[in-house]
Amino acid sequence: MVNPGGLNEKFANANITHAKIIVHPKNEEIPSLIAKGEADIMITEITEAPYYVQTDKRLAAPLLNKPFTRGEIEMNDIIRQIKADGTLRKLHEKYGLVYDYSS
Repeated sequence: MVNPGGLNEKFANANITHAKIIVHPKNEEIPSLIAKGEADIMITEITEAPYYVQTDKRLAAPLLNKPFTRGEIEMNDIIRQIKADGTLRKLHEKYGLVYDYSS
C-alpha cells in the first residue's frame, strides 16, 4: 500500500511486479490499515517507519537497516518558505526555542 503521487508510489510501480499495489489517498491512515490486515506492507521512508512501529506494536520495520534505496529529502526550500511566512517563528515561540532571525 502506498500514498498517491510520491516517491513511494513511483518506487512501488517500478519495482513491485508480482503483487497488487493499493494506492490509498491518506498516507497517515496506511499504517493502521496494514495493522488491520487490509494490506501486507507499506512502502515508506526510513524516517517514518520507526514512528509507526513505536505507535502500533502490530507493525514491524524489518528492512529499516537495509532500505531499498537511499536518498535525501530537500528541505532548504521548505525552510525558506516557513521562515518567510512566519511559521518558523511561531513554532519557536510555541516551543520556547531561541533563534536569531536577523540572518
